[in-house]
Amino acid sequence: MKDAHPLRGHRILVAEDDALLAVTFEDMLKSVGATVVGPAVTLDEAEKFAEEETLSAALLDIRFDYNEIWPVARILATRGVPFVFSTGHYDRESLPPEWSGRPILRKPVGHQKIVAALTEVILGH
Repeated sequence: MKDAHPLRGHRILVAEDDALLAVTFEDMLKSVGATVVGPAVTLDEAEKFAEEETLSAALLDIRFDYNEIWPVARILATRGVPFVFSTGHYDRESLPPEWSGRPILRKPVGHQKIVAALTEVILGH
């Protein structure tokens, strides 16, 4: 099918502690044919999904549950699952050195940028 979106059929973990944003991201990804794992709205849920689910990629809010998402990012990195950070609190310069090469989107971020960033990490993986 020629016009199938590159995310169609990919399993993407959405980890976002703001329930409204989580549902918005879920709807956005489903609209291009992705399968959403989660959304995880607690750090424990995000860790469980990261460890147990088959994933193509993940969209990770950094400040999460009054903590940071680093444990989940480490699980995904160990498993070889690409991910994109989304945040209103960090930028490329303030990311810990461990994550300095990872894609980061500043909130508020639009549909097209999220879809493009996830497509890029999946196709580049």
